Amino acid sequence: MTRPMMLLVVAILASPLAAWGIHRLAKGLGFLDPPWNVEHEQRRTIVMALFAFVLFLSVFLFGHANAWPRVWAIFGIINGLALIFFATIGAIAARRLWKLRHAAPETTAPAAPLTSDDASPAEKPLA
Repeated sequence: MTRPMMLLVVAILASPLAAWGIHRLAKGLGFLDPPWNVEHEQRRTIVMALFAFVLFLSVFLFGHANAWPRVWAIFGIINGLALIFFATIGAIAARRLWKLRHAAPETTAPAAPLTSDDASPAEKPLA
């Protein structure tokens, strides 16, 4: 068995263990808990988009530096689409979070003046 094939077999066998470990870590850190408010949900989406962007950007730059070998060509296209997707999701979440934090103050209609029928018993004139 050649060295690349042995590494492939080791990677395939180690993948479930790595996925389980990442799941336990994410669960322990609270990333899998439901968000407690809308702002928290948007912040989590932004953090996820940033991590995905960093991951896919490094792969994209590696492929670009190696002039996209034949094997990497299709992967590069998928990687570019993933970069666009996660950048869009992150931008949408950032915009929603900004709107939540900088909401326009609600305008209220001016209150109608009190009439004698609306006044409390202490405020009613004695007649």
